Amino acid sequence: MPEDTDSLPVRVNRLRDEDRYDEALPILREAFAAGEPEAARLYALSLMETGNYPAARDVLVEAVHKRGQVRLAGLLGDVADDLDEPEVAEPAYLTAIAAEDEEALNDYGVFLRGQERYPEAVEVLERAIAQGDNLAATNLVSLYFDDLGDLYTAERLALRYLNEEHPSTYVALANVHAEQGRLDEAEAAFREAIRLDAPLVHQNYALFLWQKRADTAGAEREFRLAEDSDEPGWGYELGSFLVEQDRRDEALDILAWAASWGDVEAGKVLAEIDPEGHAEAARGPEA
Repeated sequence: MPEDTDSLPVRVNRLRDEDRYDEALPILREAFAAGEPEAARLYALSLMETGNYPAARDVLVEAVHKRGQVRLAGLLGDVADDLDEPEVAEPAYLTAIAAEDEEALNDYGVFLRGQERYPEAVEVLERAIAQGDNLAATNLVSLYFDDLGDLYTAERLALRYLNEEHPSTYVALANVHAEQGRLDEAEAAFREAIRLDAPLVHQNYALFLWQKRADTAGAEREFRLAEDSDEPGWGYELGSFLVEQDRRDEALDILAWAASWGDVEAGKVLAEIDPEGHAEAARGPEA
């Protein structure tokens, strides 16, 4: 089929897959201006993928609040939260929840946790668990042991929600055991999480090996596996690890690349260690 007869998503996703954003973005800009139904989501995602989160936020604000595309409200909440704009993020999450977005309760709970509104976050995450969200239990456990320092409750919840159908619960239990100093039990839980292909498992296991086992070689191996698996946030974690290992040039390359693809945390670290902006995002696109 000739390219110009393909649908907008097919054409644009082909370009995105090939990192041809200089071609994809003008097509999406025009389609969004013309009001094509699929354009807003694809345009926002493409802008995020090139690191232009403010522009993505503007697209989503118009789509959600002016065009009534409430199915994009959850994505708007996520983008605004990454930009540290709670005044935009919170009403977006509430709109998504009202529109029965299946992921919105968990995402709103994570947002509330980030705002240190812990009682509200607990209540929202418990609601998300009751509705069957795959990640809410892990986030609830993390809240208790990371933010509240309540290892007893964290362990009780981790064991209560442990479920092979929700592999991230094994990561949560492993992290609790690690914090309790029960390293062999933590190791076993991490290995089970790896077997189940849990989200973010390689990054979490890497941090465990680095911080609890003092195994820097093992930690780097797991960070590289996180890269191979394209786990969200791997660039920030690997880059931060390399900074701590005094491997600055490697760290700059990784962090600059991650920041160019929209990793906000990687961008913050990059700004701290390379304030003059000399690092080159050798593998990433221009934003």
